[in-house]
Amino acid sequence: MTLARIPRHIVTIAFRQLFQRKRQAALIISGIGVAVMVLVTALSLMDGLLASFADKIVNFSPHIVLSGEILHPAVPDMLLPPGAAADHVFFIKNTERQDEDVVKNYTMVVNAVRSDSRIITVSPIVYVNTIVAFGAQSLPAAVIGVLPAEADKIQHFSANMLSGRFAELERTPDGVMLGSSLARDLTARMGDQIQCVGIAGNRFTVNVLGVYSTGMNDVDNSAYTNIPLAQTVGGFARDEITGLQLRVSNLKEDARVAGEIAELTNHRATTWEQNAAGILGILNMISSIVYILVFFVIVVAGFGVANILITNVLEKYRDIAIMKSLGFHRNEITLIYLLQGVAVALIGAAIGCLLGFVMIEILRSIPITPSQSGMIRSDRLQMGLRPLYFAVASGFSFIVCVAASIGPSRKAARVNPVEILRGER
Repeated sequence: MTLARIPRHIVTIAFRQLFQRKRQAALIISGIGVAVMVLVTALSLMDGLLASFADKIVNFSPHIVLSGEILHPAVPDMLLPPGAAADHVFFIKNTERQDEDVVKNYTMVVNAVRSDSRIITVSPIVYVNTIVAFGAQSLPAAVIGVLPAEADKIQHFSANMLSGRFAELERTPDGVMLGSSLARDLTARMGDQIQCVGIAGNRFTVNVLGVYSTGMNDVDNSAYTNIPLAQTVGGFARDEITGLQLRVSNLKEDARVAGEIAELTNHRATTWEQNAAGILGILNMISSIVYILVFFVIVVAGFGVANILITNVLEKYRDIAIMKSLGFHRNEITLIYLLQGVAVALIGAAIGCLLGFVMIEILRSIPITPSQSGMIRSDRLQMGLRPLYFAVASGFSFIVCVAASIGPSRKAARVNPVEILRGER
């Protein structure tokens, strides 16, 4: 039976009974509204956080990272050749740097990777953990050597410069770009000269060509320079780098591409999902906890709906008996109380959606202090705004309210008018 086909007198009786106790009805409707508001806000917050995180990772980070770790190291079968006899084996101490986790002959590796048409950007990097100093400030920081043009395609430095031009790095052998967090901690700015401590303890003076801010804490706490300078500071040979950063044309194929590149180069390749698995898992766990809590809030509100309908039924026993004696069918009695549950659900959902929208706008406008320890940084709560939030919250509350009204409706339909009118109940 559609709403248009429901007899008008059924609707009138249902609403008159519901709003006869106005304060109680208003309280229950408010409870449903608050529950819907909380669910809409929770959906907006969690979806906004996940969307913001994914946007930062996907648009401002490499899709695949090829590290220097070798998958299948070459191991000699034996120390001595077949047939050789010896009582002792001598090991010579090697005093030179022996980095296993580097990509050697990287130009050849880059060319091999670029031959895959699914890969649109290949950016070699040299990652060096060092000490940077400016004036009286000395801080541990990562100095990362890159090919500026290729790195800019992956992390979009040019679009996030606070001062200077990232392209200048390509023309300045002793230049460096500072992340906003590192520049703030050093109190350095464009035009200053800072020092980097090399692996052997020697100091290198470099010129600050600009300051960038990407919103990614790891990136903004680092300094970017040319590959040759980073190799010198880190003590790497000219044909060595620490890894490659890659972007693919189709993000859905990143896992397959990473596996094939790893087999091709014999170096470990990880996707952005694998690199961000920890934080994604935490966000999903928090989302689940929030949704479970909100679920119980709405269920409690559903008990409130059941309570008001049961109260109505108990108070209206005589009215129900009279209606049955006048020819009302059991289905019509059931429908009266189901309509009351539907009315509470619809009015409460409408109020909750309106309050949810207002709450989203308020929360997204409140400034917050950006965290310097997380993976991404933002001065505002990242709130999403999609019709899906309101549809899910309204639909869930509707189902709970209608389910809560089924019991009281059946109880009303089972009332025996003879017993009531005789005063036996």
